[in-house]
Amino acid sequence: MGKNDKDPNRPKKAQSAYFIFMGDYRNHCKMTGESNTSNVTEFTKMASAKWRAMGETEREPYDQRAAADKQRYEHQMSMYVPAPGFSSKGSRKRKNPDAPKKPKSAYLHFLDAFREANRDKLDHKQIISQGAAAWSQLTDEQKLPYNQKYAVEKDKYNALLQSMVRHLHSIRLHFPP
Repeated sequence: MGKNDKDPNRPKKAQSAYFIFMGDYRNHCKMTGESNTSNVTEFTKMASAKWRAMGETEREPYDQRAAADKQRYEHQMSMYVPAPGFSSKGSRKRKNPDAPKKPKSAYLHFLDAFREANRDKLDHKQIISQGAAAWSQLTDEQKLPYNQKYAVEKDKYNALLQSMVRHLHSIRLHFPP
Protein backbone atom coordinates (compact mmCIF):
# COMPACT_ATOMS: atom_id res chain seq x y z
CA MET A 1 0.00 0.00 0.00
CA GLY A 2 1.23 3.45 -0.84
CA LYS A 3 1.46 6.45 1.39
CA ASN A 4 -1.80 7.99 0.21
CA ASP A 5 -3.95 4.88 0.13
CA LYS A 6 -7.25 5.54 1.88
CA ASP A 7 -9.98 3.33 3.25
CA PRO A 8 -12.63 3.23 0.49
CA ASN A 9 -15.42 2.88 3.08
CA ARG A 10 -14.44 5.97 5.08
CA PRO A 11 -17.14 8.71 4.89
CA LYS A 12 -16.37 11.76 2.76
CA LYS A 13 -15.35 14.77 4.81
CA ALA A 14 -17.79 17.65 5.19
CA GLN A 15 -17.47 20.52 2.74
CA SER A 16 -17.08 24.08 3.90
CA ALA A 17 -19.56 26.78 2.89
CA TYR A 18 -16.95 28.17 0.48
CA PHE A 19 -16.53 24.85 -1.34
CA ILE A 20 -20.28 24.39 -1.62
CA PHE A 21 -20.49 27.88 -3.11
CA MET A 22 -17.66 27.09 -5.54
CA GLY A 23 -19.47 23.97 -6.77
CA ASP A 24 -22.75 25.83 -7.23
CA TYR A 25 -21.05 28.77 -8.93
CA ARG A 26 -19.12 26.46 -11.27
CA ASN A 27 -22.36 24.75 -12.31
CA HIS A 28 -24.06 28.14 -12.77
CA CYS A 29 -21.22 29.37 -14.98
CA LYS A 30 -21.26 26.18 -17.07
CA MET A 31 -24.99 26.44 -17.68
CA THR A 32 -25.06 30.16 -18.45
CA GLY A 33 -21.69 30.33 -20.18
CA GLU A 34 -20.81 33.26 -17.91
CA SER A 35 -17.13 32.37 -17.70
CA ASN A 36 -14.61 29.78 -18.82
CA THR A 37 -14.53 27.13 -16.09
CA SER A 38 -11.77 25.14 -17.76
CA ASN A 39 -9.10 27.67 -16.72
CA VAL A 40 -8.95 26.83 -13.02
CA THR A 41 -6.78 29.76 -11.97
CA GLU A 42 -8.94 32.41 -13.61
CA PHE A 43 -12.18 30.82 -12.46
CA THR A 44 -10.97 30.49 -8.86
CA LYS A 45 -9.85 34.12 -8.73
CA MET A 46 -13.19 35.29 -10.11
CA ALA A 47 -15.26 33.04 -7.82
CA SER A 48 -13.28 33.93 -4.70
CA ALA A 49 -13.72 37.63 -5.45
CA LYS A 50 -17.48 37.04 -5.74
CA TRP A 51 -17.44 35.10 -2.43
CA ARG A 52 -15.62 37.94 -0.66
CA ALA A 53 -18.11 40.45 -2.03
CA MET A 54 -21.10 38.47 -0.71
CA GLY A 55 -22.78 39.63 2.48
CA GLU A 56 -23.77 37.49 5.44
CA THR A 57 -27.34 37.08 4.21
CA GLU A 58 -26.13 35.83 0.81
CA ARG A 59 -23.75 33.37 2.47
CA GLU A 60 -26.37 32.05 4.89
CA PRO A 61 -27.71 29.25 2.61
CA TYR A 62 -24.16 27.97 2.09
CA ASP A 63 -23.44 28.09 5.82
CA GLN A 64 -26.62 26.09 6.49
CA ARG A 65 -25.72 23.47 3.87
CA ALA A 66 -22.20 23.25 5.32
CA ALA A 67 -23.61 22.73 8.83
CA ALA A 68 -25.94 19.99 7.53
CA ASP A 69 -23.02 18.34 5.72
CA LYS A 70 -20.95 18.50 8.90
CA GLN A 71 -23.76 16.76 10.83
CA ARG A 72 -23.94 14.10 8.10
CA TYR A 73 -20.19 13.52 8.35
CA GLU A 74 -20.21 13.33 12.16
CA HIS A 75 -23.13 10.88 12.08
CA GLN A 76 -21.44 8.66 9.49
CA MET A 77 -18.13 8.76 11.40
CA SER A 78 -19.88 7.68 14.60
CA MET A 79 -21.05 4.53 12.80
CA TYR A 80 -17.84 4.04 10.78
CA VAL A 81 -15.81 0.90 11.40
CA PRO A 82 -12.41 1.04 9.70
CA ALA A 83 -11.43 -1.69 7.27
CA PRO A 84 -8.64 -3.99 8.47
CA GLY A 85 -5.33 -2.16 8.45
CA PHE A 86 -6.85 1.33 8.62
CA SER A 87 -7.29 3.40 11.75
CA SER A 88 -10.37 5.46 12.56
CA LYS A 89 -8.28 8.60 13.18
CA GLY A 90 -6.26 8.57 9.97
CA SER A 91 -7.21 7.00 6.71
CA ARG A 92 -3.78 5.59 5.93
CA LYS A 93 -2.86 2.03 6.71
CA ARG A 94 -0.91 1.77 9.93
CA LYS A 95 2.72 0.70 9.79
CA ASN A 96 3.80 -2.15 12.01
CA PRO A 97 5.98 -0.57 14.74
CA ASP A 98 7.95 -3.82 15.07
CA ALA A 99 8.88 -3.87 11.38
CA PRO A 100 12.59 -3.45 10.67
CA LYS A 101 13.82 -0.08 9.52
CA LYS A 102 14.62 0.18 5.81
CA PRO A 103 18.35 0.35 4.99
CA LYS A 104 20.16 3.54 4.02
CA SER A 105 20.87 3.88 0.33
CA ALA A 106 24.42 4.01 -0.98
CA TYR A 107 24.00 7.75 -1.49
CA LEU A 108 23.02 8.28 2.15
CA HIS A 109 26.09 6.32 3.30
CA PHE A 110 28.22 8.58 1.09
CA LEU A 111 26.46 11.68 2.43
CA ASP A 112 27.19 10.60 6.03
CA ALA A 113 30.90 10.31 5.20
CA PHE A 114 30.84 13.61 3.28
CA ARG A 115 29.10 15.34 6.21
CA GLU A 116 31.66 13.97 8.68
CA ALA A 117 34.55 15.22 6.50
CA ASN A 118 33.04 18.69 5.95
CA ARG A 119 31.17 19.29 9.21
CA ASP A 120 33.33 22.26 10.26
CA LYS A 121 33.74 23.77 6.79
CA LEU A 122 30.17 23.86 5.43
CA ASP A 123 26.68 24.52 6.74
CA HIS A 124 23.82 22.03 6.33
CA LYS A 125 22.51 23.28 2.97
CA GLN A 126 26.00 23.42 1.50
CA ILE A 127 26.73 19.89 2.69
CA ILE A 128 23.61 18.59 0.96
CA SER A 129 24.12 20.45 -2.32
CA GLN A 130 27.88 19.88 -2.55
CA GLY A 131 27.48 16.29 -1.41
CA ALA A 132 24.97 15.66 -4.22
CA ALA A 133 27.34 17.22 -6.74
CA ALA A 134 30.26 15.16 -5.42
CA TRP A 135 28.17 11.96 -5.57
CA SER A 136 27.29 12.56 -9.20
CA GLN A 137 31.00 13.02 -10.03
CA LEU A 138 32.03 9.69 -8.47
CA THR A 139 32.82 6.75 -10.73
CA ASP A 140 31.23 3.35 -10.20
CA GLU A 141 34.49 2.15 -8.61
CA GLN A 142 34.42 5.04 -6.11
CA LYS A 143 30.78 4.30 -5.27
CA LEU A 144 31.54 0.60 -4.68
CA PRO A 145 32.17 0.80 -0.88
CA TYR A 146 28.89 2.65 -0.36
CA ASN A 147 27.01 0.20 -2.59
CA GLN A 148 28.51 -2.68 -0.60
CA LYS A 149 27.38 -1.14 2.70
CA TYR A 150 23.91 -0.79 1.24
CA ALA A 151 23.90 -4.40 -0.01
CA VAL A 152 24.89 -5.71 3.44
CA GLU A 153 22.20 -3.63 5.16
CA LYS A 154 19.61 -4.64 2.57
CA ASP A 155 20.37 -8.34 3.12
CA LYS A 156 19.98 -7.87 6.90
CA TYR A 157 16.73 -5.98 6.34
CA ASN A 158 15.30 -8.66 4.06
CA ALA A 159 16.26 -11.41 6.50
CA LEU A 160 14.60 -9.56 9.41
CA LEU A 161 11.52 -8.87 7.32
CA GLN A 162 11.19 -12.51 6.29
CA SER A 163 11.56 -13.73 9.87
CA MET A 164 8.92 -11.21 11.00
CA VAL A 165 6.51 -12.36 8.28
CA ARG A 166 7.09 -16.03 9.22
CA HIS A 167 6.44 -15.16 12.87
CA LEU A 168 3.22 -13.34 12.02
CA HIS A 169 2.02 -16.26 9.88
CA SER A 170 2.73 -18.70 12.71
CA ILE A 171 0.72 -16.55 15.13
CA ARG A 172 -2.22 -16.39 12.70
CA LEU A 173 -2.18 -20.19 12.35
CA HIS A 174 -2.46 -20.59 16.13
CA PHE A 175 -4.99 -17.80 16.64
CA PRO A 176 -7.37 -17.46 13.69
CA PRO A 177 -9.31 -14.17 13.43
